[in-house]
Amino acid sequence: MTVLSHAATTAPSKRHPVPWAQLICVAAAAATVPVFLLTSLTGDTGAEITAGLVDDAVALGVGSILAVLVSAALVLAAVRLGRSVPGDAGTVLLAAGCAVALMYAGYYAVFGAGGVVASQMLDEPGPGLGEATSLLLNIMEITRYAPGLALVAAAVAARRHLSRWIHVTAAVLLVLTLVPLTSWAAALLAPLWLALAGAAVGTTPRHAR
Repeated sequence: MTVLSHAATTAPSKRHPVPWAQLICVAAAAATVPVFLLTSLTGDTGAEITAGLVDDAVALGVGSILAVLVSAALVLAAVRLGRSVPGDAGTVLLAAGCAVALMYAGYYAVFGAGGVVASQMLDEPGPGLGEATSLLLNIMEITRYAPGLALVAAAVAARRHLSRWIHVTAAVLLVLTLVPLTSWAAALLAPLWLALAGAAVGTTPRHAR
């Protein structure tokens, strides 16, 4: 006797790939909040700032390390954003976005470095350490205006290739950067904007647009 077995045919289930790149960009955007909250200088004099570096060394260290992780994710966001726009504007978005990411890590690294030096490397840190940390922060603050300005200006120039909310918010940041009293706010928001914009854009190569 012959037994015939019929294999049940089932339609293969469609599996949607996990959008890891977008999730990383969103996580980077969210992580900018604790980085900001963990890193700040306290005091009005060099001695007071140095004392604050000693007291807050752990928080400053955690914030600076988290900022490095955010910076790495911002590079991914810059790649996605630059790849979505053709021509020179896309190149500027990529280059300026990577510069914003690097300056982001450098700016917050000053906090962590100040905390490490104050709490671990010097037996009796003096007011000069607080003054030097404050000076370095201001240098980094002013320097990072440049890549942020180039980034949002390129996004405004490439508005035909980007969604409305991306180029409208870029225009707002552009104005904030050009106004001296609000440049600090633009520098603070530019990394957050980059992370969200990188999460929002598609993955279509520039030459296909």
